[in-house]
Amino acid sequence: MSMGAALSRKVAGIAHAIVLAWGWKRAAIAFIAGACSALALAPVEVWPVLFLTLPVAVWLIDGAGAGRFNGIPAAALSGWLFGFGYFLAGLYWVGHAFLVDADIFGWLLPFAVVALPAGMAIYMALGFALARLVWTRDASRILSLGAALTATEWLRGHLFSGFPWNALGATLTGPLAFAQIASLIGLWGLTLIAILIFAAPATLFDDRSNTKRPWLAPLLAACGLIALAIFGTARLAANPAGQETATRLRIMQ
Repeated sequence: MSMGAALSRKVAGIAHAIVLAWGWKRAAIAFIAGACSALALAPVEVWPVLFLTLPVAVWLIDGAGAGRFNGIPAAALSGWLFGFGYFLAGLYWVGHAFLVDADIFGWLLPFAVVALPAGMAIYMALGFALARLVWTRDASRILSLGAALTATEWLRGHLFSGFPWNALGATLTGPLAFAQIASLIGLWGLTLIAILIFAAPATLFDDRSNTKRPWLAPLLAACGLIALAIFGTARLAANPAGQETATRLRIMQ
């Protein structure tokens, strides 16, 4: 057996184990995958990590089907845990505000850094639940996840005055060339593209009876990344950065 085939079988085994995981193991997998996803955001910007973590989200929803009500509550719980890990790791900086007058407000810091991620994770839970509602066993479920999470990310950015920080689309803004497509489709369009691209590798390990061409979604994802890079590079070349010395700015926070 070649090294590549052995690695593929090992990853397929991991995927199968995630699908079948339940109880505290399932909770830990969801939380850790969400927390690791935050590495794709500034200042770390290791965006390829999402090729590992978003497939985990797909497999968690796959495994939710064993629960009641078509697995929707189980999918929602996995989504909340994934989102809690993601926002807890990605919104740590909110606590810095409580250190300005630490003698007065410092005691609020642990509540703020936990309560805000817990609230934002509700949107992720809703996204997982909506995806599970229209879930399939073939590669089209990647589209379901992309549409559902984009919709709930949009809601997070607008409801109750909105909190769009750390949108999943922001994970594609580290490489400046990738971010240029936002000039045409905005943050939420970029969010949809990011989810579809990064979740696509999950289909490589699907049962062949459900997915006839498991390589197709990852191939389209790779083509999508290349297209983003080409478009962004061309746009940056056509609009070179310059310096403006005659403009006065006042920055307020």
